[in-house]
Amino acid sequence: MPDTVVLTGATSGIGAAAARLLAGSARRLLVHGPEPDEAARPLREALRSAGGAEIGYLRADFDRLDDVVAIAGEIAARTERVDVLVNNAGRPGAPERTTSHDGHESTLQTNYLAAVLLTELLLPLIPDSGRVVHVSSATHLSATLDLDDLDFADGYEPTAAYARSKLALTAHAVRQAGYYRPRIVSVHPGVVGTALLHAMFAVPGGSAAEGAANVVDAALRADLPDGAYLDERRIAQPAGQVRDPVFRESLHRRTTTLLGPWLGDAG
Repeated sequence: MPDTVVLTGATSGIGAAAARLLAGSARRLLVHGPEPDEAARPLREALRSAGGAEIGYLRADFDRLDDVVAIAGEIAARTERVDVLVNNAGRPGAPERTTSHDGHESTLQTNYLAAVLLTELLLPLIPDSGRVVHVSSATHLSATLDLDDLDFADGYEPTAAYARSKLALTAHAVRQAGYYRPRIVSVHPGVVGTALLHAMFAVPGGSAAEGAANVVDAALRADLPDGAYLDERRIAQPAGQVRDPVFRESLHRRTTTLLGPWLGDAG
C-alpha cells in the first residue's frame, strides 16, 4: 500500500471515480480540484467513507501556473514523501482558441504544462520506488505537434488541441523515463462517457468507474516498464512523434524554456 498518493483533477469524471478507488489503497490521499474548499466538502466526505485514507484537498486553477507552484508547496508542507502522483487534470479543447492567464493555449497549459510543472516540483518528494502517471488519450495517435506553434495560434481546432496536449504529455513520460528515478508511465483510460468526452465527441463511452480502474492499475501495478504507454491495461505503441528521440528532446527543451520562470532550481 502506498503511503501518500496525489491525484489531480479529482472532483469529476474519471478523477472522482479514481479517488474513490485510491481512498482504499493509500494511507494518505491528497486530491486536487479547481473548486473552493467548501464546494469540495461532499467529495472529501465521500472519500472518507470509501476507505481508510487520510484525505486532503488541494485547490488550484491550472489556468494559472502560480497555482501549480502553490499546491506543490502545500503538498511539501503536508508530507515528506509522495509515493504516487497521478496527473489526471484535463480539459477539452475549447470551441474557440483561448489563452491561459499565463498566455498559453488553454488546453496545452492545463493538460500538459501544468502536469509537467507539478511533476518537476514534486520530484524531490518521490522515492526511487515511486510512480508518476500521466493520464493520456488515444486521441494522441492522430495528432501532430508543431514545435514552432505549441500554442496552436495557426489553424486551431478543438479536438486537435486536446490530442496535441496528450501527445506532448505522452512524449514527456517516454523522455523522462530515462532521467527520473521513479518510474513514469502514461495511460489511455479508455473511451469514457464523461463531460470532457461529450464536449468534443458524439459517442457514448464507458463508465467513469471503468476508466478509473485503468488509471489506478497504472498507478499501482508493479510490473510496468519505465516509460510505458498503456491502452487501458495493455502496453501499446504510442504515436510516431512520441517514439522519435529527436522530437522528444526538442519538446523537452521548449517546455523547460516555457516553464523556466516557475521551475526555478527544480528544472
